[in-house]
Amino acid sequence: MHGNIPDAVDHALRSPRSLAPLVLVMGFLGATARYALEMLLPTQCGFPVATLAVNIFGCFTLEIVNQFVARRTNLPAPLVKSMGIGLIGAFTTIAALSTENLALLQQGRLGMFALYLGITVFATFGAAYAGKRLADAMGPRYSAHHQAAASCNTPQNGGDA
Repeated sequence: MHGNIPDAVDHALRSPRSLAPLVLVMGFLGATARYALEMLLPTQCGFPVATLAVNIFGCFTLEIVNQFVARRTNLPAPLVKSMGIGLIGAFTTIAALSTENLALLQQGRLGMFALYLGITVFATFGAAYAGKRLADAMGPRYSAHHQAAASCNTPQNGGDA
């Protein structure tokens, strides 16, 4: 048993062959979440709120996955990689950003085009930076917690040995 994961499951998740099925499952979850958000946040006055929200949150979350989950946890690499490629990759979208901006240009809405593109570029970069900073801040706490847990599981050297 590896942590809370049975050995057979842990072994299967660590296999390179598990990446494709994991990406498919994670992609399904990411695309479903994106569709749900589109239904919850319809376009407001021609401004694609859902796409902006998805891309900001996705950039933030991808940095948490890349900077913290991938480097500081013992999750199987294919599982972590599928989170970035499948879950967040299917959730976020550069294609929607591009087609929505093209539509704004074609409609002659230059102000809305500039606003949407500007907010997206700066907000997604800011979100990625915030995600990285949070992951960096979480790292020492995670390491200290796991070192303390590991010391509780090892016999103490001393008096009775």
